[in-house]
Amino acid sequence: MTSLRPDDDPVVVGANWYRFASGERIVNEHVMSVSFVWIVSGGGEILAGGQRFAVDAQHVVRLPWHHRVEYRAHTRGPFHIGTLHVVPRHDRNAPVVPRVAFLPGDPLLEDPARHGDAAQFRPGLSSMRNAAARRITEFGTIAIERLGEGPYDEAYFRALGHLVLAENAAWSRTHTHQALLPGSLELMMTFIRHHVAEPLTVARVAESARCSPATAQRLFTRHTGESMQAWIRQLRLREAATLLRTTGLRVSEVAQLVGYADPLYFSRAFRRAFGVAPSEFARATLRP
Repeated sequence: MTSLRPDDDPVVVGANWYRFASGERIVNEHVMSVSFVWIVSGGGEILAGGQRFAVDAQHVVRLPWHHRVEYRAHTRGPFHIGTLHVVPRHDRNAPVVPRVAFLPGDPLLEDPARHGDAAQFRPGLSSMRNAAARRITEFGTIAIERLGEGPYDEAYFRALGHLVLAENAAWSRTHTHQALLPGSLELMMTFIRHHVAEPLTVARVAESARCSPATAQRLFTRHTGESMQAWIRQLRLREAATLLRTTGLRVSEVAQLVGYADPLYFSRAFRRAFGVAPSEFARATLRP
């Protein structure tokens, strides 16, 4: 990442929710920020920096400094996104105007206090599986809340700008070889992780991504090599192993926490997967 000039700091200058109607198309010719866009629901296309990104829920897109962007919502439903805008280098001695420059003729397009380098922040596509990209969306949500609560706190948003660019650097380092999964599959996997203790049918999981049970099964088989039920079973057993290794919970308690109502059935499944009974696994891994 390019080093800052002595009087420069990154700063967050804007963050918003946007909802596009079905089939709606929006073009912004000159966006003077590094933008991070995450898809909350629906899907569509984002065109920027000479690249076209097909996106749906759980995708995160990075757009470079001073970019042209076009949003195209799918015709089958609305498109809901969050955006976070950062000026990478803002003169520390100049007051920050909390606004993104994007309209033709806007004086902020030529603001001498704002600096950036398009080559430094290349367009990129990631997902919530990438921890750094996920944390950027969390900072974006915080920024939206703070901007809606009261006067702009320049010190706060300069500090937030540093955090966002630190996570962006981590995203760039770790994401080079990371294969992306379809957004619908990411959404279902997240739903399963959040509801692992509950009964999970194919239909219920599929509904979380608004797809059919047949499509859900096809996505799991194609991208994980397992059926949805097998993927859930493996996730539950891995979660159980972690709990047994890191807590003093009883086997029956762990079974309940990972979605097994019958501790005996859980013990048999765990033994098949790990070769030892859960009680033995816990004693072996917790021994000082």
